[in-house]
Amino acid sequence: MTRTVKNTARPLASAAQSAARTRISSKHQVTIAKQAFDAAGLSEGDVVTVRALGPGRVELTRLDALFDKHRGRVKGGDEARLAIEKTREEWP
Repeated sequence: MTRTVKNTARPLASAAQSAARTRISSKHQVTIAKQAFDAAGLSEGDVVTVRALGPGRVELTRLDALFDKHRGRVKGGDEARLAIEKTREEWP
């Protein structure tokens, strides 16, 4: 008896549609295909971090996305300065 299961999960930006081939240059540069670039919400001039996820895999993250993720974790002003000074005192 064959059973059919309906897949209800949705891919984020239709990964198959945003995938494309490219080549790494001798200067370690990669051109991102327009479909993948647009699907990732990137813009010209964005600053990104690059992280190795394992053999053959890297992740680009727009820097402002990282700031948004951590925004509000440390209060500004004197509280931030005192927290940094306290941390420095703990260093060997």
